[in-house]
Amino acid sequence: MRCGNKLVSVGDSMAAVQALCGAPAAVQHGAKATASGSTEVPVETWTYNRGPNQLLVNIRFVNGQVVAITTLHQYGN
Repeated sequence: MRCGNKLVSVGDSMAAVQALCGAPAAVQHGAKATASGSTEVPVETWTYNRGPNQLLVNIRFVNGQVVAITTLHQYGN
């Protein structure tokens, strides 16, 4: 995802994304079990509303790092 003239990529930290893109419009919190099932890691999905002529974008973080960037089929406001 592009924020201004910078690019957010898989592997970026939450702090780096917030520094590049600012605060998200919405945040969803959760947890995910590890492969061993003995512990859980934090999962967050940040939604960015980039305006009425732009599609919404979700950025999913697992354990504080970007694992997926998804463009939604819905325009912002």
